[in-house]
Parts: sequence; C-alpha cells; structure tokens
Amino acid sequence: MGLEENPVLRKLDGGKERLKNFLYTDTLELPFFDDFSRNTIYPDYYLWEDQDVFVNFTYAVQPVSIGVATFDAVDSSGVIYERASVFPFISDRLTSRPIDLDYPPSDSIYLSFYYQPMGNGDNPQEQDSLILEFYSVSDTAWVPVWKIPGDTLRDFKQVMVPVSETRFLHNGFRFRFYNYASIASGNQDPGEVSNCDFWHLDYVYLDRNRFQADTVPHDVAITAPLKSLLLNYEAMPWKHFREVFLAEMGSFIPVQYTNNDSIVRQNTRNFEIRDVYLDALVHSYSGGAFNSDPWEIINYNSVLIYTYDSPFNDSALFEVKAYLLTDDFDRKINDTVIFTQAFYDYFAYDDGSAEAGYGVSGRGTSNAAVAYRFEAQVPDSIKTIRFYFNRSFRDASITYFNLTVWGNNDGIPGEILYSKESVKPEYEDSLNYFYEYKLDTAVLVDGIFYVGWEQTSEVFLNVGFDRNRVKNSRLLYRENGEWYFSQFQGALMVRPALSNRLLTALPNTLSEPDWFIYPNPATEFIRLHLSYPATTFRATIYSLHGQVLKSVVNQEIIDISTLHPGMYILEVNTDGTPLRKKFLKMQH
Repeated sequence: MGLEENPVLRKLDGGKERLKNFLYTDTLELPFFDDFSRNTIYPDYYLWEDQDVFVNFTYAVQPVSIGVATFDAVDSSGVIYERASVFPFISDRLTSRPIDLDYPPSDSIYLSFYYQPMGNGDNPQEQDSLILEFYSVSDTAWVPVWKIPGDTLRDFKQVMVPVSETRFLHNGFRFRFYNYASIASGNQDPGEVSNCDFWHLDYVYLDRNRFQADTVPHDVAITAPLKSLLLNYEAMPWKHFREVFLAEMGSFIPVQYTNNDSIVRQNTRNFEIRDVYLDALVHSYSGGAFNSDPWEIINYNSVLIYTYDSPFNDSALFEVKAYLLTDDFDRKINDTVIFTQAFYDYFAYDDGSAEAGYGVSGRGTSNAAVAYRFEAQVPDSIKTIRFYFNRSFRDASITYFNLTVWGNNDGIPGEILYSKESVKPEYEDSLNYFYEYKLDTAVLVDGIFYVGWEQTSEVFLNVGFDRNRVKNSRLLYRENGEWYFSQFQGALMVRPALSNRLLTALPNTLSEPDWFIYPNPATEFIRLHLSYPATTFRATIYSLHGQVLKSVVNQEIIDISTLHPGMYILEVNTDGTPLRKKFLKMQH
C-alpha cells in the first residue's frame, strides 16, 4: 500500500523555519532552470516560493536526470492535508519566484518541463489532475495554461508552453504547478487508506529564443542513485563484514546515466571512495571514456577491485562517488551522485526510503506472521529490532502484535527464539525514523535467523516498504500454518541491531538534555535545536582530528557550505559543560 505520510518531511518540518532566515526578494533573470538534482528534500528557495513538493531521488521511474519534484497528497510537514477528501482537492503547489519577463513577443519565450504520473507511488485517477498556471501582473490573476488528467505509470513526457501573451510579458511574471488529489474510499481495511495520486516533475526550463520544436535538453545526466556496494545488504555491522569481506564485497559500482541529446556524446566515468572517519580518499579510478548514442540509457557496471578497510574496530563509514566528465556546454549539477556506505550495529536491506507500506490483512490473518531473513557471520546477540511504520489514515493501523525472532529450519523460520507480546506500532522522529524496540533479554544468534512479527488481529500494520531494493527472496509470510515467500518486489524496513553498539562515541559526551541537529546529513547549513532554555551558548565545529573549524555564539543556523564533505563534530557549550554530536556534510 502507499504511504500515509512522508517521514523525511515530517522530521524536517522545522526546515521551513529556515526560510524566515533567508529572505529572498530579488527578481530572477532568464534563463530559469531546475532539474531538482540538488541533495535536498525541499525545492531550491532561490527559485521557488513554496515548499509543498518533495524533492527526491527514489520516487520516479527513469527520470530525465537524477532528482524530481513529487506532488502527492501530503503537505510540507509530511502528513496528509487536513483538507483531504474522497473528492478532488488542491494538494501540493510549486510556485516560481518573480521573474523579469519584460520582453517583446518576438523574443519567443517558452517554458518546458517533463512530467510522469505514478512512478513508484500511487497512480492518480482521471479526476486527479496536474495543472500549470501563469501569473498576469497586469490583471493580478493566475491564468490556467495547461492541464493533464490522472493516468497510470508511463515514461516522462515533455511539454512545451509558449509565453507569448503580452499580459504575461512583464517584470514580476511567475508560474506555478499544482495537483488535485483524492483519498481512496471503500477500503475494507482503513489501515490501507494512505498517501496517493503521485506526479513527478523534472527539467523545468524557461528562456528566450526558443521554439516549439526546441525539445532537446542537450545534456548527459546521471538518472539513478548509487546503491550499496555490498552483495546482500545495504548496511551491516562492521565486525560481521570483516569476517566475510571477500564474499560480501561487490565487484562493480553500478551507475546509470542517459544521453539526453540528439547527437553522439562522449563522456568519461570516474569513481572515488572516501573514508569519512579519516577524511581520506582511499580509492579512485577512471572507468574510461565512452561514446553514447542519442537518447541512449547506459547502465554501466564499473569493475571494482577494492575492499572496504578501516583501522576502526567497531564501525566504519565510506562515501562512494561516481561522476561524469562531459562537454563544456553540458550541465554539471546532475553529473555526480554519492552513496554513503554505513557499517554500524545493524543489518539493513532497505535504503531508508519507504515508497510504500507492507502488511498482511484480511479474513483469517489474525494468526498470520511475517519473517525477514538475516545471517550473523560471527556469534552475536540481538538487543533491539528497529521498525519503520507508515502512519495510516487516522492511525487505523495501530494494533497489537507479537515481536518475534526465529531460528532457521532448512530455509524457513523454525523455533521461536524470542517473543514479546502486545507490542504496537510506534513512530520515531530520529535520524532515520526507525523506532527501536528493546528486547527484554539478549537473543543469541549464529548463522541464519529471522525477525518479524506475529499478528493478533486482521488489521494491516503498514510497515515501510522500499521499492528500490529487491529483497523479497528473504521475506516470508505465514498463513494457515504454512510459510510462503513474498511476491512483492522490494525490501521491508525492519533492521535487527546487535549487541556491540557503536563504540566510537564522542569523547567526554555527557548525559545531555534533549537536543539535536537537522538536517543531518546536510549540504549548506545545519540547524541546532535546544529543547531547554539557554540564554547564551557557543557552538563549535571540529574535525574528527580535533581541529577547530568554526565557532559561533547564540546562532542556531550555522553555515557549513565551505566545509569539505565528511564527518564533523558539533560541540555546544551552555554552562561550561560541553555537549557533542556528530553530523555528516554531504556534497552539493
């Protein structure tokens, strides 16, 4: 099923407050361009006035370039709009900042963009439309100029809209997109009523001296995010990886890019791996130059002769980067993609992004179960199991279940090693949005084991489901006493955490009041949130080697745009007691 909320936006709702600190009043000049390839969840505030849409790398299918703006039925805080209804209602908006369009009609101005219905989300129905409007400065009114009804999944389609009427050709021109959505009705299980009616927007371009047939982007662009370089997992405990690193390490870096041009283009593929803890480049090489045909989609598996290595014993963190060298006239912002490979205390098959929800419901499923297969490479013990639950409509999916760990019985769950009864879904506003269920006692595991739940009702639990990672060969469900493999392609967002918790905690970190940093990871700034009164405080950024890089007083928003990508320490001092946390600076 689809999502009830967007957890990333839900957590970073405070990001809207940053706009109050970045007043932007300048009128934009042509050309106007955005392909949403920046590493951020909100639209670029230098280009767009509102923050309703979700900028992401995972919801669309084969976009023009990496990153899209997604319209759906949830607001900028990540929850379904209060005005949501079974009847179509205006949902997300995306409005440009004022643009200087004081030109004669002969300058031939066109706005072009690509759109896709559904993608990896729910398909909009015919009444759930996507609309474009232009603002007339002289009439002080919005004028509809384009509209498309809902549809099922299909490829991105380009639209060319002329801006030729004199009422639009003024300084202060704006344009906006918005969508109509409608909540599904008639579901037998209210826990299945969720976010819906997805549209994805890409490659928005407004400029002079264009024409109706000016449809070629002339751009080579990466079109999909990097994935884990491990063969089986997205993340795993460092000590388990070190035990089987030769068998677990992948031999390729897969990268996907497209020649969005009508001519043959040459591009060079380059790759880098950086140890974030050491802030050191540990491996780099070139994949060579390659000619790509017009409109060709290239899925390139770059041969990798490398195995992660680090002097730390308990954890490690690596940044994997792929980038293209293209022609000088080519747009550069969409030529780089980065993946962060984490080795902490948990196993994960998912990438942390839920495009849907998973569960078992219906008549006769009150005794059903769901089990997820993992393998401990050394004897260890499970102390916690982390679940990511989607919020269902009006919290209808909150029902009790039994948290369960099974042993292995010839490829299916066997003996119950642990069961905690009467557990209910919880929602956590932490870094990765997983709620951590602590086990009453450590559960010893060695080799294959399974974690999951046994149902106590027929209600759909709506656990996060990642559609971009295909791991259903490790996902089983039990019905009428028999185990079956799931046929839905994706990865369940359930992560067992083992007993050897992350030991590289910051030195002298004390028992501290509730405070956090967001966004984390970040690209341009971090915001400090203190939930207790502090009239004066100093915030200092250190490198992992202890070098002071920046220090500010009574400043909640800290600019980190000049820092190199990597891991840093933020120290906050309010009363002589230093409080420290780590944060990750990502590349723009």
